Amino acid sequence: MSEGVELQVTNLDPGIDQRDVRELVTALFTEYVTLSGVNIYRQEGGGLGAIVKVGNLQEAQLAISQLHKRKVGTKRISISHLPMDVVDLPRKEVVALLQSVPGGKIQLFKFRQMFEERFRGSISVADLHRMKEVVTLTEDLTGTGRMVQLNTNTVVGSEEVEMLHCEIHCPSSQAGWAERRVWEGLPDVKVEMDVLSLNIRKILISHGGSVPLASLVHCYNADFDPLDVEVADDGKHGVPLEHLLQAVKGIVVNTGATGIKKIVEATPENLGVKQSDLVGPPPALAGQLITFTREIVDMLKTIPGCKLAFYKFIPRYHHHFGKQCRVADYGYTKLKDLLESLPHVIQIIGEGAKTFITLAHKAQVRRFTNDLLKMLKNQPEKQFLLSSFSLVFEKTFFKPLSIYDYGVCHLTDILTDIPENTIFTEDVNEATKSDTMISVFRRDQTQEEVMRTRGFAKEVVELLRHSPDLSICFNKFIPAYHQHFGRQCRVGSYGMTKLIELFEAIPDTVEIREDGEERMVQLTKDKMIWVVGEQVECVVKTSRARCVALVELEEEYQKMFGHLMPLGRMGVGRVEEAVELLQSWVRVVNGKEGKMVVTVDRGFIRTMASNVRRLLVEQDEGHMDLGDFIEKMATRFGSHIEVEMLTRDLSYLVEVKGDKVFLTALQLCARDIEVVLGDLGKLPVAELESQYEAKFGREMPLEPLGFDSVSEMLIAMNDTLSVRGRGIRKIVSVNKSATPSLLSPSRPSSILLPPLGSQAKSSEVAAFSGRGFDMLRMVTPHTVPRSYSGVV
Repeated sequence: MSEGVELQVTNLDPGIDQRDVRELVTALFTEYVTLSGVNIYRQEGGGLGAIVKVGNLQEAQLAISQLHKRKVGTKRISISHLPMDVVDLPRKEVVALLQSVPGGKIQLFKFRQMFEERFRGSISVADLHRMKEVVTLTEDLTGTGRMVQLNTNTVVGSEEVEMLHCEIHCPSSQAGWAERRVWEGLPDVKVEMDVLSLNIRKILISHGGSVPLASLVHCYNADFDPLDVEVADDGKHGVPLEHLLQAVKGIVVNTGATGIKKIVEATPENLGVKQSDLVGPPPALAGQLITFTREIVDMLKTIPGCKLAFYKFIPRYHHHFGKQCRVADYGYTKLKDLLESLPHVIQIIGEGAKTFITLAHKAQVRRFTNDLLKMLKNQPEKQFLLSSFSLVFEKTFFKPLSIYDYGVCHLTDILTDIPENTIFTEDVNEATKSDTMISVFRRDQTQEEVMRTRGFAKEVVELLRHSPDLSICFNKFIPAYHQHFGRQCRVGSYGMTKLIELFEAIPDTVEIREDGEERMVQLTKDKMIWVVGEQVECVVKTSRARCVALVELEEEYQKMFGHLMPLGRMGVGRVEEAVELLQSWVRVVNGKEGKMVVTVDRGFIRTMASNVRRLLVEQDEGHMDLGDFIEKMATRFGSHIEVEMLTRDLSYLVEVKGDKVFLTALQLCARDIEVVLGDLGKLPVAELESQYEAKFGREMPLEPLGFDSVSEMLIAMNDTLSVRGRGIRKIVSVNKSATPSLLSPSRPSSILLPPLGSQAKSSEVAAFSGRGFDMLRMVTPHTVPRSYSGVV
């Protein structure tokens, strides 16, 4: 492209003086591109024309998009690429055709018709005039019209001429020289891709590596079982054979200089790459072309078989989008040239009156992949059996499945072309038949990525707690994250490829809901209660009397945070019901002025937690009878503890089952680690797992407790154990001075909220107990514990 690209400018206003035409054309083009030359010439009809030279194909497209059909004077100028060079003219084809005619002479109109039928391309009278050394155009004296005659001294090898049909299965000797040879494309067929691919390769070998497309069906049926041809080409009963060929690996359909299509092997010599494919569109037109590409896909996928007659494209586009399709806006003067510049999206099949536009195979695979992922993500387990594909498709898209719409005849044909690391398939053998399970592919996260994901869950809670309804539009999450934390949210750092996958990895923190055409990211109910609990606690603590009347709570909440409490999102209708869910942060007491909301005394609960753990740790099995436990708490520590407090405030520490109270599995493991640490009280983290196994004869229960590493589990035990140092120098030790920090269990998803209708309620509130915080003498509703810190 270093020599530049020449454009022809015609239909110039004859009223403009010849001396001014050069300046006018130069001024028009230099507004958009850089010119390296302008030549003015006189056309055959007497009008003026211009040939301008621009730097490259991109600049040529830009000039056409801005200047084609622009009104200059009284005329709209026309811009096009220069006709083919003289050396590229189809001399061999013209000679071969005229040599088959008796006397080498035939009427001009009939010659052009025969040329188009034989070689699938057109030839103009101007092209024939440029081949004076080969043919002569004369006026027949007998009055039969203009004639074209082959020069007697012409020597051009006709053996190199591309043939329209295979000489083996469709010899040209069977037809007369003047017979019409009309071929309007390959039919619609039903065939498996594996069978077609194997047979096409065999045909190529038997035909010397090249098969004319026009005779492919004859060649195929002669060597193999006949193709299942569909008479109706409505896109509902089969797939165009020419489109299926695009999905056959190792072959390519090439178009010759005259327009003859043939199948050849996909070798570097046959895979000719156009300069426009390497350079791409001009940057100024790239956005328009991307939009146009999407529009074509949206339009074609509404048509059965995604197939549209070429001549119907412009009116269909106008009807579908309510606007004109102006080809020049994209830097082209012909619709066919524009569509051929999008081979990754569009495929033009057939010829003549039966030329069709359809989606390219790669575009169909991308479309099918997106639809399949949407189907999988609508399933509870994000998987389904291949045998139920049609049913799942219909439930997802509300229309029956037609596999022909994806450009294949069988579902398995396109499943094999889905990109790697997109879906996971597994053979399933049932009692009566075998099936295939399709599921979303998930790459295993590294330990570092798992830890980052849990940190991300905390950041999501921190970000969404500032939204009025504790949710944010999916499309606005990334910019909001950047603005709030001052850094980019790179999903690749968490082992994901898409943001939606990252949200799906923290189901205990957020959920995605559809709100009209938008997707919203919102906190789960558990996390929402935790956030609102902290906010209400802040409202109460900042009040002068450190208590707020229940009837005034919502008003005070609105004053501080600028919005009402999200009662509906919490699943309640009244403030009283909301406070019942927030028992780990605030309580309701009877005061002189009515019901008052006060905060929970955290110091008392920390002391009680320390005493409870100390007592249960001393038991060999880590559990006690409930009656003995309450008695020993009173005699040893002077504290009267109630079951209500154990289930509400210390659920992360103990479990009450029947008439027994147990340490949680995590606390039992922490006790065992303390035993391993022994009198020294510390040990390198790298040695802890082996020392544990040597001490107790069993592996450390990481997986049963829901942890992926020792370090992760130690973080959850920071009320009794502390870790210092980095890397291999990490040391774990007993936290002698520690008191329970009331961290959440490592898997808050185990905390379930029953329906509100099943929660026990009481209309009576007992008097203040006098132990530093108000304990309610009632059956406590199941609430999210205060210790619920939001860590996934």
